[in-house]
Amino acid sequence: WFGTDDIDHPGVALFKYRGDYIISGKPYLIKENYNYSTALTPSQTRDIFNHKGWHNIIGFHTRNIIHRGHGFIQKKSLKQTDADAIYISPVIGDKKIGDFKPEIILKTYEILINKNYYKPYGALVNPFNTYSRYSGPREAIFTAICRKNFGCNYFIIGRDHTGVGNYYDKDASIKIFNRIDIDMNILPFNTVYYSTKENIISDNITGNNDVLPLSGTVIRDSLRSNGCVPDYTVEKSVKQLIENCYSNNPIDL
Repeated sequence: WFGTDDIDHPGVALFKYRGDYIISGKPYLIKENYNYSTALTPSQTRDIFNHKGWHNIIGFHTRNIIHRGHGFIQKKSLKQTDADAIYISPVIGDKKIGDFKPEIILKTYEILINKNYYKPYGALVNPFNTYSRYSGPREAIFTAICRKNFGCNYFIIGRDHTGVGNYYDKDASIKIFNRIDIDMNILPFNTVYYSTKENIISDNITGNNDVLPLSGTVIRDSLRSNGCVPDYTVEKSVKQLIENCYSNNPIDL
């Protein structure tokens, strides 16, 4: 599953912690159970897409608040494909200690959608009740298939998608789709940076002397060190929300 049996790998550690046996078989749905009242089933999302006349939908898997790196990738994907909408699917199950809580992630997207951030394209945010396994390329396939079930025919894959540490090659999650066909259009992206010299965000910046990283880790580390979010990382309304939440109760993040 993980390409390693290193107990320091969070996915391996969780797998071993849960016991010595694996049970397999055909699953049967007894009762639907969603953590959030806003969660939609695959049949419901497909109904929404049909109702709105959306035929080409881009799936986006995330476990972070929306920062400008993700915004860049999402908008560039919409423009390149001329898709009808983007389907944003934040993971709300168990995550690593220190990750942003689902409530905050959903609020950041709600703020931007209410400000027409994705116009003229459509956008639907729907929490996804699963957990990160950090199994790199194999989990990349899994996350794509899940969004296909919800009605997406495009899927964004970034470098080191669903990876952790240095266990996987940075482009392994992209290359695996070259040999495994899941009948989706895969949109691969390089790492996105902010150029201090040119004051732009891009996945194609030459040189490395004037770039800053864009990630949830950068934001979390900055919050812990000085209670602030770097201006270049997020939109102003998102920055204000996160800083206010952190100042009121750091545990809520």
